[in-house]
Amino acid sequence: MTSSLITAISWERVHLSLTVLLSGYSQAAESVQFVIVDGKRVFPVNASPVGERQYRININVTNFRSRTQVPNGTWRIVPLVDGEIWPPHADSPSRPPTCAGGDVAAGLSLAARYDLKKAHGLDEHARVFLFADNHAAYVITFGLSENDEQPEFLMRTYLLSRRRMPDQNAAKPPFGKRFSRRMLPPARRRKLVNLGYRLSRLINPPPGNRILFASERRTGIEGNLARVHERMIERGLNARCKFRHCFRIPSTISGWNTFRAIYLLATSDIVLIDDHFGLLGELDLAPETKIIQLWHAGSGFKSIGYSRFGSYGSAGLVGAHRKYTYAITGSKNLIPVYAEAFGIEESAVVATGLPRIDSFLNTERTQKVVAGFFEKYPDLTGKRIILFAPTFRGRGIEDAHYDCARIDFDKLYEMCGDASVVLFRMHHFVTVPVPIPPEYADRLLDFKSFSETNDLLHVADVLITDYSSVIYEFSLLNKPMLFYAYDKDAYSAVRGFHRDYDATAPGKVCPTFDELVKALQNEDYDMSKLDAFRRENFDYLDTGSADRVIDWLILDDPPLGARPALEPACRDPAAAAVAASLSEATRGWKP
Repeated sequence: MTSSLITAISWERVHLSLTVLLSGYSQAAESVQFVIVDGKRVFPVNASPVGERQYRININVTNFRSRTQVPNGTWRIVPLVDGEIWPPHADSPSRPPTCAGGDVAAGLSLAARYDLKKAHGLDEHARVFLFADNHAAYVITFGLSENDEQPEFLMRTYLLSRRRMPDQNAAKPPFGKRFSRRMLPPARRRKLVNLGYRLSRLINPPPGNRILFASERRTGIEGNLARVHERMIERGLNARCKFRHCFRIPSTISGWNTFRAIYLLATSDIVLIDDHFGLLGELDLAPETKIIQLWHAGSGFKSIGYSRFGSYGSAGLVGAHRKYTYAITGSKNLIPVYAEAFGIEESAVVATGLPRIDSFLNTERTQKVVAGFFEKYPDLTGKRIILFAPTFRGRGIEDAHYDCARIDFDKLYEMCGDASVVLFRMHHFVTVPVPIPPEYADRLLDFKSFSETNDLLHVADVLITDYSSVIYEFSLLNKPMLFYAYDKDAYSAVRGFHRDYDATAPGKVCPTFDELVKALQNEDYDMSKLDAFRRENFDYLDTGSADRVIDWLILDDPPLGARPALEPACRDPAAAAVAASLSEATRGWKP
């Protein structure tokens, strides 16, 4: 007997996997493809053989097609062999019946089925992804068709939303804000913003050489943006390119600088950003504008963007991340991680290396930094310098904090003795000073005002951190790290990790402060994972990352060897033709 049967359903973040068994199939595994079908809508899906007559279908539900989610619908799984429906009807043509325009007809009876004895457990595999402050949900459920004889396996997808109800306990906003909200509700405001964008572009069209450096998380140019900016000047490119700048943080955002930001975005040819830039999500950007994301942090350790979809502070299905022409990463190993996080194709993620590493690995500069540091702080010469540099807690810059009650200053001071000092360098989102007791100020120092975190890494002998991206640069120095992860379980549950934290962290993990102090006292470090961590995260250990960004992304497009080929939607041209033949009107959901 020939049939197709769904035998397993599994999830990994936003990736859905369906294992399909083709009973009675004996032809080449490479001839098999799968499509999902809802009426006249047909989409190919990626699948690969995983055993004898078994195939695994892999679907990124947030980035299914053209940077959108799987459309609303009731979907059946249909196998194709060399472009023909399998198994073929004994009393009908082997080719899929078609409607006008080549659309696969509704009513196909050859979709995959599910073991009826296990059907009661299908609800366990359903997922509800909440976002927009719990005012919207993307829902995926599984069930069976209403067929008494041979019920088919169904995947149902829904995008749901509800009205925002006013908070009765919230303080009444000022009259001006209430008036503006009434006169400019979100939909009208978005139209106005895009009108301003189009008019700006019409009045002052981009001439081909305007480059905008921008951030909504920093007040000035730093990190990857600063290094690319600096390198372009070193190469004399500022003579042929016009540099523009737009830096602001939530507390400084106003109507005036928002219109200025819109004008700069509209009239620039290339936009370089280094963090989430929310305004991009509101704009219908001109396709000619190149948006390059020089993400400020390494990734692959903790989840960001769409890798956290449905979790605390989740991105929406339509937003700024989707607008990137390119995003950079330090390693080809991380291309799938960044593509998932930003909701873009793997072909749009380019392993150029991280530009800020150029300065970090510059030996001459490092020598000057170290000499300058000890000249400024001579009392620290000869001491073991311990850098305490955790990431923030909270959703973002607006509510960023760190629980300093988790630091036992008494024990830390005693541990230091006369041989060690601890420099506290909190995340730049955290504005509250570290409450160091005044009597401990000779050994415990708050370095919040120090200009550059990376410069502190060169003078540090030991790094204490948690989930911060500072580990990427520090791993290049081959020095020990300790991971004070007092809230590891909660952080994992709420924000998520791409990989197992304990297995990935390139150093000893200390869940309690007592364990941290003991590790410092005994110099109990675990450096066994450092080499593997560097190999995973860095393709280039040189000072050419900024040049690669400039040459590959700003002045030109990436060379073929620098990025993966765009993975085909399915492995056989015939199956691709099934989807390609769909008329534009019925091809599927459009945003």
